[in-house]
Amino acid sequence: MNRKMYQWISELVRHQPEQTTERAWSAIGQAVRERYQCGQQRNNKLHFTSQDKFALRSDIKKELGIDPFETHQLPDSRLQIAEYHDNEKLAKNPASHNHVLVNSPCGVLNLNGRHIQLHTDVMPAAGMLCLSSEIKQIDHSTIVVVENLSIMACCNVLKIPTQINNALWIYRGDYKSGAKIDACHALLNRFGNDKEIIVFSDMDPKGLEIALTIDNARYWLGPEPSAWRDCLTSKVASRSGYDNQGVAMNYLLKRRDTGSLSDPFKELISLLNTERSSYRQEHMSAHNIPLALLTIKL
Repeated sequence: MNRKMYQWISELVRHQPEQTTERAWSAIGQAVRERYQCGQQRNNKLHFTSQDKFALRSDIKKELGIDPFETHQLPDSRLQIAEYHDNEKLAKNPASHNHVLVNSPCGVLNLNGRHIQLHTDVMPAAGMLCLSSEIKQIDHSTIVVVENLSIMACCNVLKIPTQINNALWIYRGDYKSGAKIDACHALLNRFGNDKEIIVFSDMDPKGLEIALTIDNARYWLGPEPSAWRDCLTSKVASRSGYDNQGVAMNYLLKRRDTGSLSDPFKELISLLNTERSSYRQEHMSAHNIPLALLTIKL
């Protein structure tokens, strides 16, 4: 049994349950016939009588405790699947699909009406990994979305503007660590309308593309404008990283020419295009680069 087979069976038993149903031959249909010993094959077609459907429905109810006539999809969560089946991985979502990593430079998270202390002398923290759906209240006026995981652990030592010292920092997420991109976006969709959204990313085409594609993002956090050229021409700047981001650069150039971006942001795009170089968040931290807020759009 897998999710596709369950859905195929559900569609079959729900279709005219009192009549015979004909389906084009398919590997999944044949697998259902062989596994549950029902239906017939004739002329490259699969035929299931009303009795076949009733028997199939009964077999699934015995196997999973779920009626495929009433429930079209298997549960999304592994914990829900575990109530019915020995293979919890039948769930649609991976175990970490709802996880977000959050932190704050001040060391205190103000969530769900509570003050949660993170940074202590005993154990420095990269933040708290929590369930996005269980965050019901955010008592921070500003949210900073962070591109790179390693930066989450050092948010309290970066040279940032004082007005974002009490901000909630949230890791954008990826497909490898415990924090997921979809969970971050779900949180921003729920709370972003009445918060100041800032994107802290690499100073490269992909990083600026992230800033432009996050809903409600008003500012980009990065090196002060006076340091841009020095950063992009320094010995730790990456030219190979830039060369791998041609698609993102083309996107930025098109957005620059629409007239919707702020002049400083357009200037940064032009400088990246001229210098053909990238400067990563990790280098901003390692070299103690003063950071500033840059308005993204007009």
